Amino acid sequence: MEQAGFRDIRWGTRVDVFSGSAHESDAKDFGTLGITIGGRKPTQRG
Repeated sequence: MEQAGFRDIRWGTRVDVFSGSAHESDAKDFGTLGITIGGRKPTQRG
C-alpha cells in the first residue's frame, strides 16, 4: 500500500464476515476472515 502512495496505514480487527451466509462452510474450510484496512493518500500538494 505504501508503494501505491498510501500513508498512515491502519489494520483493523479480523472478523468472521461470512458467519450466517450461504457460503459460511466454504469460508470456514479455507479459514477466510475479513479485515478492514485504512489509510490516506495525500494530494500532490502533500
